[in-house]
Amino acid sequence: MKKIFFWCRNVACAGLHTEVGKMIILSLIINMIIECLNHRNLWGLAELFANPVVFLYNTSIIFLTLCIGFFTTRKVFVYVMISAIWITLAVINFVVLSARKTPFTAMDIYLIKDAVKVLPVYLNVFQIILIVIGIIAGIAGLVFLWIKGPKVIIAQTLKRRIIFSSVKTVIAGAVVTALTVILIPAGVLGRNFGNLGIAYRHYGFVYCFSCSVVGRGISKSGEYSQEYINNIKNNIENEQTDNGVVNSQEAPNIIFLQLESFFNPDRVKKVKFSQDVLPNMKRLSSEYSAGYISVPCFGAGTANTEFEVQTGINLDDFGPGEYPYKTVLQSAICESAAYDLKNLGYSTHALHNNDGTFYNRNKVFSHLGYDTFTSIEYMSDIEYNPIGWAKDSILTGEIAKILDSTEGSDYIYTISVQGHGDYPSQMPENYNPEIKVENFFDGADKAAFEYYINQIHEMDKFVGELVKYLSERDEQTILVMYGDHLPGFNFTNETLSYGNIYQTPYIIWDNIGLKREYKNMEAYQLSSYVFGRLGITGGYINKYHQKQKDSTDYLKNLKILEYDILYGDHDIYGGENPYQATDLKMGTDEIKITDAYEYSDHICVEGENFNTFSVVFVNDKECTTVAVNGNMLIAKGIKLKKGDKVSVVQRGKDKIELSRVTFEN
Repeated sequence: MKKIFFWCRNVACAGLHTEVGKMIILSLIINMIIECLNHRNLWGLAELFANPVVFLYNTSIIFLTLCIGFFTTRKVFVYVMISAIWITLAVINFVVLSARKTPFTAMDIYLIKDAVKVLPVYLNVFQIILIVIGIIAGIAGLVFLWIKGPKVIIAQTLKRRIIFSSVKTVIAGAVVTALTVILIPAGVLGRNFGNLGIAYRHYGFVYCFSCSVVGRGISKSGEYSQEYINNIKNNIENEQTDNGVVNSQEAPNIIFLQLESFFNPDRVKKVKFSQDVLPNMKRLSSEYSAGYISVPCFGAGTANTEFEVQTGINLDDFGPGEYPYKTVLQSAICESAAYDLKNLGYSTHALHNNDGTFYNRNKVFSHLGYDTFTSIEYMSDIEYNPIGWAKDSILTGEIAKILDSTEGSDYIYTISVQGHGDYPSQMPENYNPEIKVENFFDGADKAAFEYYINQIHEMDKFVGELVKYLSERDEQTILVMYGDHLPGFNFTNETLSYGNIYQTPYIIWDNIGLKREYKNMEAYQLSSYVFGRLGITGGYINKYHQKQKDSTDYLKNLKILEYDILYGDHDIYGGENPYQATDLKMGTDEIKITDAYEYSDHICVEGENFNTFSVVFVNDKECTTVAVNGNMLIAKGIKLKKGDKVSVVQRGKDKIELSRVTFEN
């Protein structure tokens, strides 16, 4: 027995000196570092003992990526580079979690342009410089290691090395695959992540991030077929519903208002406020239909709540952390509330007091059926809050412009931004908050929460003004208001007096006499619920929610229907998508150039509807532009000749052109 023990020990020690043994040790170390960053404390060191199966499974994934080193003589370079990639991803996740509650996923890489836009809100200049220096130093270090790093001399021929390396890699891949097949059905690992934050802590960063890389879109069901879709179609078409309100002479305007990071702060246990934070919303919720919707995100992810509300599609059916705006909707045309209403003669409009390019809305909204999209680049006299987000009060006037721009009924999907984080840890200079906070459970975030409270108090005032305006307007209207997600504080279900961290309030104000109802639902059911109360039954997703929400196979068949619409053969439509991308017009007010001429040492451009986002180009050369008022721009540093083409371009800070008008001199 003693001899067997020593033999085993000697074999183990010898193994640790082999390349595989060293890779195992390196993988364990990398995973410990990753999990410390993932948990934001030293708990990662204890994961090996607290949850050994999951820890070792994540380690095996890291080991599999290190197998690239088998194929090269520059092994040190490869191992350092792969280690650096994993640790960099973990560091990014650590930083991301300091600004929001949703962990870092592969989809965030698609959002890098949008992330750069808001980076100054979350990081100061010094921090940004340090990040840039760190990136440059890391790249320089890898280049140096490639040039000067050691090479391993291998006696085997290239052919034998490739064969043996392939065998070892295949074995490593087979181990990971086998463990995955065993552990998911056993419940040790999860396949669907209802809560990304919890999933990352329970299943490990490596596994969850890897799932976000390979898990994209909606998976195809084994039951998907033309016959199956026809059965769904027959089920939802058999029941007839009276179209009611929309068949009357005057169909109501329908306005959806998505309020950024909005919720009722009275839900936070024990907290006290010096005055009522949301007097208007509370009054409206007591007089009109209201309740809570369950949204797909917490602390961030505005576009995904938008997606669910507009399309009726369940985001849980996509890969972890996916943003359909950045993936499938880049090319697919999707049935939506806007398309349903266009078929009834509505004009369809989107409105957002932030950059038009954020989440690629300037492209995506044409795939969701909108005629116009008014973003901040088409607004004037904008007032900003202390951290730089446009105040929501501007939206009342913009909604009025849209309603005045058409003769018939309008559908307006409005996205607010004032309540957006990152909330300052100290009250901004010269900012005197109207409301004070006591007994907030997280002392470190008290000032940030107080700042947030005062922002949603102003948003509540905006809601009051908007409802007053719509009440005085002589048109039938329904206004649906809801929060996109809770703000990014350390809320848990336990810190709330009722509901959970994925529930936000909604209120349906109307002047058409709808009976008050209190009902909770999923975000993807909200539009169909509203349309159902108006007698609007167009669109297969809308019909499905209205008629099948109580069926046994509701969620299963919804997923199959979603797959058919976005990725499949469009069998629900008879094999061809009936929807076409709209020719999206940016802004409702037409920008015009009426004259352009030289005056003194500059060019004067006269016209209509200019603003501070207007930039003059002469023969496609950008000019330094000053907006004098809505009818005059001054361009400096260029001469004007007969035949020159003078253009006015609308664009934001990212300098992406949203629209252009041209005048030939």
